[in-house]
Amino acid sequence: MAGKERQELRKLFAKARGSAELDALLDGLLTPQECAEFVKRWRLMELLLLGVPQRTIAKELGVSLGTISRGSRLLQFGPAKFRALVERSAVERPERAPAANMEDGTTEIRKKSRRSDT
Repeated sequence: MAGKERQELRKLFAKARGSAELDALLDGLLTPQECAEFVKRWRLMELLLLGVPQRTIAKELGVSLGTISRGSRLLQFGPAKFRALVERSAVERPERAPAANMEDGTTEIRKKSRRSDT
């Protein structure tokens, strides 16, 4: 996406006053299928970061290994701020994260090391 278009899109999203306006904006711009694909791509990033095997992701989300490899490269070589956002999102979704039982009975979200299944 060119810089001018990206800036315009960023300004548009910033104008939304709360979640209701943001929902209206997304409903107006994206078809339900586009929205579902967007969410699926984000989940893919979270699962990769959590160390879920690529073949498991492919089966769970119904995406190709090529799509997963692209996401993996983006996390590995892409902007650090993007990876940080995915990390924050993955940690905030404990149902997606592998958990380890702690001695005090609580759980800790663990990030597995990146692993390739290809």
